[in-house]
Amino acid sequence: MLILSNDDVKAVLDMSGTMEALRKGYDDLKRGEATYGPRIDYYLPTGRDGDYYQWGNMVGACASYGVVAVRMKSDVASWPQGKTQEKYCVRPGLFCGLIMLFSSNDGAPLAIVQDGYLQHMRVGGSMGIGVDLLSRKDATTVGMLGSGGMARSFLESFAEARPIDKVKVFSPTKANREAYASEMSDKLGIDVESVNSAEEAVRDTLIVSTATDSMVPTFDSDWIAPGAHVVCVTRRELGKELIARADVVVQLGYNTIPYGTPVPMVEWKAGGIASYVAGKPADRARIPDTREESTGVYPTMLDVEAGNAPGRTSDDQVTLFVGTGTQGLQFAAVCGRVYQEAKKKGLGHELPVDWFLQDIRD
Repeated sequence: MLILSNDDVKAVLDMSGTMEALRKGYDDLKRGEATYGPRIDYYLPTGRDGDYYQWGNMVGACASYGVVAVRMKSDVASWPQGKTQEKYCVRPGLFCGLIMLFSSNDGAPLAIVQDGYLQHMRVGGSMGIGVDLLSRKDATTVGMLGSGGMARSFLESFAEARPIDKVKVFSPTKANREAYASEMSDKLGIDVESVNSAEEAVRDTLIVSTATDSMVPTFDSDWIAPGAHVVCVTRRELGKELIARADVVVQLGYNTIPYGTPVPMVEWKAGGIASYVAGKPADRARIPDTREESTGVYPTMLDVEAGNAPGRTSDDQVTLFVGTGTQGLQFAAVCGRVYQEAKKKGLGHELPVDWFLQDIRD
């Protein structure tokens, strides 16, 4: 059994390989040889007034890699003024996200993998697949909102899908967006400019990306150019006006139990994720309720690829790709590839598999 760090993952995973693994997983899904479950969160009061404990999980299975993956994350979460979600594990600046990988051949536990780098890559890679599916073929300009890890992997994937030659980036902290512009210009060999407002980033670009931790819409739909393609990290970043403006709305897949499904004890909290919540009424009131924009159900990427739903049919259409869903499958496919490559290179720390087995029937 391998323990793989973020550095181990980074040594064997680039954006091209990420997108290849994701496409392999989605091909399995088309053939009925892959599956995934909905994300479900669990909340428990911390005993403090300003935050809540949040545990999330997602599961997927992928035949091409012969694995099942369970991804979990353990956070203390807060929502300052209801505008952003902040989180940490143990202390600010530290996080706990792990992927447990199992063999579908004999059930053996194969690996425990830190999810930080892989998480950014699998989300970014799926956005690139969406750009390839729905953006105009001549889409070479990007308006990027956000300058963190997701904004980096998003742009890498866009450059895999289209010949990007101009990027305008905005985030609230000038130093962060300038550092992003410098780093991504050097890394991708394209013109990345730091700009002073979200409007300046969005206007006159054909790929608009919001990659932030915002709980509220990050831009005005009136700024969107005809023919633009819009992508987001979470549904929380979308507004009603944008959804109404879009001619085509496609979701990556199903990301949680659909809103309103009659499941005992399930609620839909921040971001529209199905949740089991413990706590007194005063405690529960600290967790933001889901917004309507997070509850929509749209044709999926596979519906469009199979011809069962329309994609872009005109260069003037505004398309919106809701990049949530299929998370468990993404972790299975990408982590399956990482595990194979790490084994070849002798990476990670080995633990005896017997430590994880027992002779008492479970």
